[in-house]
Amino acid sequence: MPHTGKPSGACQICKQRHVKCDERRPACLNCVKTKRVCPGYIEGLDLVLRDQNQIAKAGAERRHKAHAKKKNQTHLNGSSSASSSGSSSRSDTPTSSSDDELVIYSSIAESRDSYAHAFFVSAYVLGPRDTRTDHGFLELLPYLFDKLPFDPVLSSSLAVLCHCYFGAWHPPIRNAENFEVRQTYSKALSGLRHALKDPRHCVTDELLMSVCLLNFFEVRQPILSRCSINISRSRGDQHVDGATALVKQRGSKGMTSDLSKRLLIAVRHDMVRFLSVASSHRVLTNFQIDKALAHSMPVDDAPEIWDDPSEDMPYNPATSLDFIGRDTANLLARAAEHGLPSNADFSDHEMHTGIFLEAKALDARYAQWAEQVPTEWLPFSVPRGLIPPEIIDAGVNGDYCHIYSHTSVCSTWNTWRVQYIRILSLVADYEETEAKYDAVLHIQRLADDIHASVPFMLGNKVKPSWMHSMNIVYPSIPGHSVPASHYQSAAAYGGHTLWVPMRTILDFGRYMRGDQMLFTIQQVQRIGRLYGVRNSQ
Repeated sequence: MPHTGKPSGACQICKQRHVKCDERRPACLNCVKTKRVCPGYIEGLDLVLRDQNQIAKAGAERRHKAHAKKKNQTHLNGSSSASSSGSSSRSDTPTSSSDDELVIYSSIAESRDSYAHAFFVSAYVLGPRDTRTDHGFLELLPYLFDKLPFDPVLSSSLAVLCHCYFGAWHPPIRNAENFEVRQTYSKALSGLRHALKDPRHCVTDELLMSVCLLNFFEVRQPILSRCSINISRSRGDQHVDGATALVKQRGSKGMTSDLSKRLLIAVRHDMVRFLSVASSHRVLTNFQIDKALAHSMPVDDAPEIWDDPSEDMPYNPATSLDFIGRDTANLLARAAEHGLPSNADFSDHEMHTGIFLEAKALDARYAQWAEQVPTEWLPFSVPRGLIPPEIIDAGVNGDYCHIYSHTSVCSTWNTWRVQYIRILSLVADYEETEAKYDAVLHIQRLADDIHASVPFMLGNKVKPSWMHSMNIVYPSIPGHSVPASHYQSAAAYGGHTLWVPMRTILDFGRYMRGDQMLFTIQQVQRIGRLYGVRNSQ
């Protein structure tokens, strides 16, 4: 049966025969007519996190055979050349006078897999950060490193990310890394399917982490053109739904350890974050910035996910944004369902009044969040006259830029701005008085502050460079130098964390000034050049 991206509930026989199944119980009509024993239907978690491996498996095996054939041919050619060159080629071979003698090779080659893991872990897992911004799962991986050799699903899920980012940052080997990504991705999906059949495995932190890693890969992989594979047949949110289902199955009583609590916070963050990322990916192929409200999707607010398993949850200013973001997403989904007041029936007047009042309440919650952040999180404004000229040439909009204590703090502020813009746009849509004008001005100020973070994240970089390049110029507080850790963190996260905020400005272009739209388009194209983002033009 053709795979449209929605999980199929058909029985296995109808799938193999490529016929439509009526999904009748206990046996479908096709099996009854053909006098076959109907095998039944797949349900629950196995359906949510179904195996996407079948389509990719044939292609991966074909590429693997071609790769092996080419490697064998190269080996045969090398052997014939070695035999004709005589003893000159023997210096690289091990020598031994007897079977008991120790054989010493002239060199020991490290595998590409080791390089990929070392690069990803050092740059994205163990890199410098402000722990008060922790609400993801990558920083939790060190707690599970000792489990990697014994958990093939977790190890292969991590390997997918390692090879993907290693190939994106190392263009000379990107073709080889593409093969590794395809092969490891198929292996991870297959292992995940088998793991879900074991009820004991479904309640482990390792499996939940594996699902989070695969979701991280599938959401971000489409913007990494240097290491792209075709996963368009699967739903973009399948592993977000899968992680949600695993948390629901475990319940609050199954999330009491310190690691489980932090994983629960990471799943909540992914549920809210996915809406912004998915919306920005849709804009890549459907540049209708005046219809961003139509992309609103609700967040599952089930008690099993959002009720705390204990009172000592490791919350911080970043995690509190997820609760406001959840309520924002659900309100925007309700508003999109009922339409704007000018297009709605008079009978919906009470509904729209309620939506408007909730939007104003969220407006106040966002303002309160900004007032309660740590003092050292507040951005430092550098006037244009003190910004290095090479940074101004690369891109500065307005009379200032912002300096933050860390890139993760800057990213958290931009997440707040993105969510705040979305709720203020709803207020502006519902207002027709001076309050509408005030909301629009507030949206434009938030967009200016997003633009002011660009120099801090990108510096004067206009061409791709290596991860640890130290010749990039970044703005700094007068009298202070740029911390060495900023060169790594800005290179690793800068462009990727700016992508969604910039696309959000384009989404709500009807409220932006002309200079804001022009600068945003230029910087989106710049990020595309620096990080190999597809369709950034």
